[in-house]
Amino acid sequence: MEPRKTDPTGVAIRSLTADDLAAVVALDRKITGTSRRDYFEKRLAAAIRHPSRHLQLAATGPSGMIGFLLARTALGEYGRVGTAGVLETVGVDPGAQGTGIGRAMMAGLEDRLRARDVGSIVTQADWRNYGMLRFLHGAGFSLAPRQILAREVHRMPLPGTDEEIEQTPPLVRHLRATDLEMIQRIDRRLTDQDRSVYLRAKLDEVLEESAIAVSLVVEDDGFVVGFAMVRVDFGDFGHVQPSAALDTIGVDPGFAHKGFARALLTQMIDNLSAIHVESLETEVSRTSFELLRFLYRFGFSPSQRLAFERRLPPKKAG
Repeated sequence: MEPRKTDPTGVAIRSLTADDLAAVVALDRKITGTSRRDYFEKRLAAAIRHPSRHLQLAATGPSGMIGFLLARTALGEYGRVGTAGVLETVGVDPGAQGTGIGRAMMAGLEDRLRARDVGSIVTQADWRNYGMLRFLHGAGFSLAPRQILAREVHRMPLPGTDEEIEQTPPLVRHLRATDLEMIQRIDRRLTDQDRSVYLRAKLDEVLEESAIAVSLVVEDDGFVVGFAMVRVDFGDFGHVQPSAALDTIGVDPGFAHKGFARALLTQMIDNLSAIHVESLETEVSRTSFELLRFLYRFGFSPSQRLAFERRLPPKKAG
């Protein structure tokens, strides 16, 4: 059993368990004014299924739970190189905010990430969420060299692009577990890297952990030539309404500029609109000029959210 580490504030920091679900949901409702039970239920279940990918902490005092933190490890999302810890959500009882509980949970997260040789933490926050911005500043985060783009989920006239479909519109269908080998092959051609571990984990995440299955592939003559991995969630990064995150999109270089990427995103917008998801977001390096150009022409624009990162000091020897 994991020992409870007591912070100088007198608060015990420990890992969340399945038995904590009701307490986390109740505390989150107290903080946000809404219930996100489905979100927390899926996250806690994911941590039980894949403990190596998730780090979920509780801060407890004499009266019970007074804080929670959910994070995971990610390899390759949004084109990143290397493994990062992703801070998904953090909450502290309103009556205990400003007493160091958030910092204590962050210290616990950092210890666990360094033990896994993870060198950085990344997260997102709305620029108008001043409380979260103060917290991130105090925790040593800085703006990341990445841009968060968003697009409202509704059909709209789109300008002409160099991604015009030359033939009959291609077949777009839901992603299946059996598509992994083809996706890995396409990704290798795009990145010149073997990202099999990342893609296997990401496929499991979007099929098993997303609230709704919306990831897609596009076919040409029966062969998968492009894919888009998307998660629909109800809680990441402070969201209290359903939102979709486009983690990875790729089209085989031999089929570039033939409308396949546009077909994927067009079908995705239709599907998300049908289930009343209001926005689709993605995160892009500021130097990924071709991808930025394509997304802007498809109707994406800068989000009200900012990307943050923090480098972690190396693990102490011994």
